[in-house]
Amino acid sequence: MTAVEHAQRAEGRTTRQRVFAALRLTAYVLVLGLLGYQLWRVRHGLGDSLRLVGWGNASLAVALAAVGGMPGFFGWRMLLAGLGTRLPLPAAIRVFFLAGVTRYLPGGVWPAVAHAALARPLGEPPARLAGAFVASQGLGVVAGLVVGLVALPRLVASSAIWWVLLPLVAAALVPLAAPRLLASLLGVAQRILRRGEGTAPALPGRRTLLGVTGLMTVGWLISGLHVTVLAVALGAPPAGAMTIGIGGFALSTVAGIFTIVMPSGLGAREAVLGLTVATLLTGPGLITLVALSRVLITVADIAGTGIALGVVAWSGRRRPRPSPLAGPQGTSPS
Repeated sequence: MTAVEHAQRAEGRTTRQRVFAALRLTAYVLVLGLLGYQLWRVRHGLGDSLRLVGWGNASLAVALAAVGGMPGFFGWRMLLAGLGTRLPLPAAIRVFFLAGVTRYLPGGVWPAVAHAALARPLGEPPARLAGAFVASQGLGVVAGLVVGLVALPRLVASSAIWWVLLPLVAAALVPLAAPRLLASLLGVAQRILRRGEGTAPALPGRRTLLGVTGLMTVGWLISGLHVTVLAVALGAPPAGAMTIGIGGFALSTVAGIFTIVMPSGLGAREAVLGLTVATLLTGPGLITLVALSRVLITVADIAGTGIALGVVAWSGRRRPRPSPLAGPQGTSPS
């Protein structure tokens, strides 16, 4: 290959990198714009809702929602390692949180696409990172349905239709009993990215899948407590608020995951959360809880992403750099 051809290829790679960087920047600007719009359109009733539940309860709810997202990160990283890619912690944080905010864009494929795009600068297979995200979402659904069962006694007392959760949970547990079924989820990512080569991807073992599902379960238990805090502040009995808050939030978010068209499950999540919390609250209290939950979850996502990326940037600046005069072992060259 001639020097001219090498230069042309290098120029082509540089152009593609600039295009991808521009697309990523555009996507994040759109996300921030949509998030800002969501908060702006509820600004008039937000102050009244916050005063009704109390600023302390609202702050606690935000903290619980933010902390509840962390087990999902470690579960995704464990699954990715089981698929053959071990990212350093700072790189994993950047990929997970930057790609995660794209769920606020309409269409459910953007987080997978963002994982793939962020994999390229790291030299990792794009389909593998996207597949790990899709598979982690699937295991998150399994964990969410299982956690939703804690609300089942109170839900079936209000309507027998909620018994449908039992066969849904049984069906969701099948991939854990037969891990090779997870290949279909990874195949989705390959087809989206057109990277499949007709061979099944390497799959993690059952132990890894159970560990990831366990971490997802912990995340649901923590994040669902934010609904409990809000419900108790609005007058719900603590015992009922605990089971309905945790189980109802898990079920509502699972429903939102399957709402591919709307950003972050908008609409479906509120509908299911309202149906579950209606066993505890009615009227203005119910409306306040459902609306405030969406706003506080959004604030928690923004705050959690900002803190995580800020810690990575701060630790990068704090890391000592080797002296240009130092040798391989930190000694001056002779």
